[in-house]
Amino acid sequence: MSRNVYNKLVHTIVMRKVELGKSGEKISIIGQGTWGLNRWKSQAYYHQWRQSLRKGIELGMDHIDTAEAYGFGKAETIVGEVIAEYQRDDLFITSKLLPTHFTHNGMKKAAYNSLKRLNLDFFDLYLIHWPNPIVSTKKYMKVLEELVKEGKTRYIGVSNYSVKQVQTAQNALKKEELVTNQVSANVAKQKHIKFLPYYQKESITMTAYSPLGHKGFTNLKGKLRETLEQVAHNHQATIQQIAIAWLINMDNVITIPKALQISHVEANAKAAEITLSSDEMNMLTDNSTG
Repeated sequence: MSRNVYNKLVHTIVMRKVELGKSGEKISIIGQGTWGLNRWKSQAYYHQWRQSLRKGIELGMDHIDTAEAYGFGKAETIVGEVIAEYQRDDLFITSKLLPTHFTHNGMKKAAYNSLKRLNLDFFDLYLIHWPNPIVSTKKYMKVLEELVKEGKTRYIGVSNYSVKQVQTAQNALKKEELVTNQVSANVAKQKHIKFLPYYQKESITMTAYSPLGHKGFTNLKGKLRETLEQVAHNHQATIQQIAIAWLINMDNVITIPKALQISHVEANAKAAEITLSSDEMNMLTDNSTG
């Protein structure tokens, strides 16, 4: 079934929500990513991004993920402009700290600057974007806990951490708990999926970014594409929707696809309604990863 056909059905979508870590907080199982939102683009480009984010919110994808690194802060600014149009309590906003801030004060200042660009008093979730071997995990975790204590973020987590690094980070925390590790994971890049049992055991949500790779699987070839097409035919869906469904049919996994085109936003949201059989999940899972 084409994306255009799915566009006629999106008004029926009821976005599924799942618990984030052990927080008791329910967030949309499919959110919206903003990686790739560039600086120094045309006003038409930014208008399209705003429209897409609005459409995603309307379809229940009210978890919006951004970072100070995206477009050198431009992504946070655009997100801030859009979310100002909605009730704050209806949205769940995540941002991330660049690990190029080496001092305690520098990290705190970066967090405050992100909040300023977002025009928010607090993040719902704030992450360390990736580990920096030069900066101690203990220092990062101290800053995150201070931000929670100050009311600047409700929850904390990490991104691009290994399981061992997640364990080290959690052990460095005195009071708070990590609710997520945000990692690159999709049906064509299953490295992190083999660690899912650990995250499930520890009730740490795995947030999968780039669920469709960097080109929306438009250039995907070979056996994997054939299998995706077979499963897609079973569900009258696109291969992109099946790829997203494969992730969120796993316990303890949420995802944050980015989409500039409204038709893609609508198709992404529709993927939340696809339930794959165990046979279909196995067909798509690379068992060699663990």
